[in-house]
Amino acid sequence: MATHGQIGNPTNLSDQKAPSVLNFEELSHGQVNNYLPGRQGKFFIYGTEFSDTSSVNIQTGFEQATIIEVEFIVMKPATDGANLQVQFYEAGTLEDAGVYDNARYKQDSSNNVSFTNDSANADIPLGEVGNGTGEAYCGTLTICHANNSATQTNYYARGVGMNADPELECYEVGGELPQASVVDGIKVFFSSGNIASGKIKMYGYA
Repeated sequence: MATHGQIGNPTNLSDQKAPSVLNFEELSHGQVNNYLPGRQGKFFIYGTEFSDTSSVNIQTGFEQATIIEVEFIVMKPATDGANLQVQFYEAGTLEDAGVYDNARYKQDSSNNVSFTNDSANADIPLGEVGNGTGEAYCGTLTICHANNSATQTNYYARGVGMNADPELECYEVGGELPQASVVDGIKVFFSSGNIASGKIKMYGYA
């Protein structure tokens, strides 16, 4: 067994259990990495953890895959009842105009259901979140052909969170950025107040 960087069996990474052995995510540093095994399926691009910030901007790694998946982990607002929102960067410029088309489905723990279908939004709304104990948002946003300048960018989000009532709510959001452009970044923020705390990880699909 190889531990603490010892030679052991260098081809058997699964046998290297010691904490000093780097995993693939740590080795890649969020960049294209040709010395790792050939990419098959989902691969790590970028991760960040933050607190008390107005927004999180990720503008790296979008060129690495046609399909990008963003994971939101325990996203908590400073302001009770704020909505978690996303905007895209197009060729380095933030798109904050009313251009996002989407449909949104929501069901809460009291069995209330709502469906909203609209266009020309200035952001992509992911869900309302409370800031009390145990209230936060967790979910994923999938972005399709972001690195293709010849077509529009589609997106689909699923998440669950506790709102300010408090009610447990499940959200599904689907839509598009209708103009043909390269999406090379995202801005994540709440509709009011700061992000109190949270973590984001970004993956690509080979």
